[in-house]
Amino acid sequence: MRQMPSSDMVSLISFLAVLLIFFSIDVRSRASASSKPWHAHLFEWASRIGGIATALALALGWADLFLPDQSSPIHVAFVAAPGSVGVLCAIALGLEMLWQRWEAP
Repeated sequence: MRQMPSSDMVSLISFLAVLLIFFSIDVRSRASASSKPWHAHLFEWASRIGGIATALALALGWADLFLPDQSSPIHVAFVAAPGSVGVLCAIALGLEMLWQRWEAP
């Protein structure tokens, strides 16, 4: 995998910060009840896992900005893997919006 220039890493970190704000708003807006249908639990966990993965990717990307490029112990894959999990969870939550529209009268 190629090295990511600092300008690209800043863009990725900005995207992850916005995604993290989205997950934090989504998690706070959910009411936790044990008698929810299975898909409500699925989307609730997608929001939690996505938030954690995005926070991890954001922290690793931020730390990578301050390390020298030649000897950086943080590989691009360490940022890309949890970031990809976060994006997939955000897509799943986007599908939840479609799911809710189909169920609405």
